Amino acid sequence: MSDFAIQVEHLSKEFHLGVIGRGTLYQDIQSWWARLHGREDPNSIIGAKNYEGHGKSNLFLALNDISFNVCRGETVGILGSNGAGKSTLFKIISQITYPSRGRVILRDRVVSLLEVGAGFHNEMTGRQNIFMNGAILGMSREEIIKKFDAIVDFANVEQFIDTPVKRYSSGMFVRLAFSIAVHLESEILLIDEVLAVGDVEFQKKCIAKMRELTQEENRTVLFISHNVESVRSLCKRAIYLEHGKLILDTNNVETAIKQYDKGLN
Repeated sequence: MSDFAIQVEHLSKEFHLGVIGRGTLYQDIQSWWARLHGREDPNSIIGAKNYEGHGKSNLFLALNDISFNVCRGETVGILGSNGAGKSTLFKIISQITYPSRGRVILRDRVVSLLEVGAGFHNEMTGRQNIFMNGAILGMSREEIIKKFDAIVDFANVEQFIDTPVKRYSSGMFVRLAFSIAVHLESEILLIDEVLAVGDVEFQKKCIAKMRELTQEENRTVLFISHNVESVRSLCKRAIYLEHGKLILDTNNVETAIKQYDKGLN
């Protein structure tokens, strides 16, 4: 049996432009019927005419036939300019959204940190949010209590732990969210560019913690960042995306960084 934590197979994601939801009832039924019979969705073809017959494409291809595997304990940097498909990829792996085609196979439990305050309830205190996030991950109250002091200490929010998080600064949000993500029990950790909100010292602290997780706890980490120094210091493998396509998947991180820098120019 393979030691893959994540398998991404021919993943594509299409978005309908200018509409909320799928479209007309007729299109919904068409799509449901196609999925039921294992056929291609007639409304998920790039360049398809909308049902009103205006003759314009109403689909945007955010991910285009992406495939890769991630082994347990790997730390992989995901590079690409804005709009490359990085966050869409993470949302599919996190099961926040679903692919148009292809699939993701997860062999371990995932915690994702995709944006500031994601998964938090603004009216709840920091303490309540820690227990809520732990419960969502399937942890018992006793397990969360054992981790509680370490979470609060790492986030440096002791003074505000019983304050509603709606009153937290963006930096406090990130510190607490990251601390919850790395201390609660999960095998796969997805980190988006949210660490850019924190100060430099906290970013260094986060990088050191992620290195500890991979080296000592064999956690799998996927890391999106525009800060190439963070990718360089943490990752031993990098994937470069461009316009929804996987352009490069390499164990030579410097090669991926050069490709990323080239894409910015």
